[in-house]
Amino acid sequence: MTGSFETIDYRLRPAKHAERQMLVELVGRLRFDHIDQYSYIGMGSIGFVDHRMFHRGLGICDMVSIEATEDEAAQERFRQNSPLACIAMKFGYTWDVIPNLSYERRSICWLDYDDRLSANMAADMTSLGARIKSGSFLCVSFACGIPLDIVGSDREMDRLREEFPDFVGEGSKPEDFSGKKYSDLGREALGAALERALHDADATKPFDEQRISSQVCYFRYRDGAAMATVGWVIYKRNEQDAFDSCRLDQLIYYRDADDAFVIKIPKLTPFEVSKLERLMPSDGIPEIEWLKEREREQFKEIYRYLPNFGIFEPV
Repeated sequence: MTGSFETIDYRLRPAKHAERQMLVELVGRLRFDHIDQYSYIGMGSIGFVDHRMFHRGLGICDMVSIEATEDEAAQERFRQNSPLACIAMKFGYTWDVIPNLSYERRSICWLDYDDRLSANMAADMTSLGARIKSGSFLCVSFACGIPLDIVGSDREMDRLREEFPDFVGEGSKPEDFSGKKYSDLGREALGAALERALHDADATKPFDEQRISSQVCYFRYRDGAAMATVGWVIYKRNEQDAFDSCRLDQLIYYRDADDAFVIKIPKLTPFEVSKLERLMPSDGIPEIEWLKEREREQFKEIYRYLPNFGIFEPV
């Protein structure tokens, strides 16, 4: 989304923060190479939060931030706010920038869109699939949901039919893609674009040298707008042992199908968070009598990834 940094305060998104923490943890388990030798390709926006976390958490120094703005003043603002000397700024739309990046290293690529699912996203997946090195991790985030008004929902359905005819039929109705069904559409359509790109690019290679993609995460969350993120590890068929050694399936949020891990941040006071945290880790649901069971269960799932907030009040 062009100019989204002017309307969204990315610091105030606890579910997004938890997702970032999970992705850093997941990527840190990759066993194809030393993780600090990877490159990171992302969309830092004005805060560069993702870049900071992948640099600090994993030691990655080869970093690119793609920003879709042609405005020179906005570009200068991005440069001034860049927190690390190792971030290379690339200005332009993803479909123009991605084909011109270097893919000599294995990559962690996070296409963190703010827009609804689109054919441009599928085109980016195709472009990356043709280029990205085996042992890489690729994930994509997109906004979900059909507009509630009749005109908006009809317009969105017309667009989806046009851009994803293999997945959205002529008889499809808005209710067919409401809620989770919209994110499932994105997971399926973008995954198919990636799979086709890998197959086409490696068709002439020996079977064992051909790359494949394995879905390893599928998040749904809402800090405001409903969002979804899907991630895949790309590796050669003869690297199956290396992929298996990552043990990604041991992560609580590992997902290889359409059963998304829903990030829900329980609304708790700082005192309640502290009280619950003292009971972690726990084999069962922690017992605090005044909190609902579902709140305690949600905390148990997510507590390691929650942001820390400092509250300052005048005296």
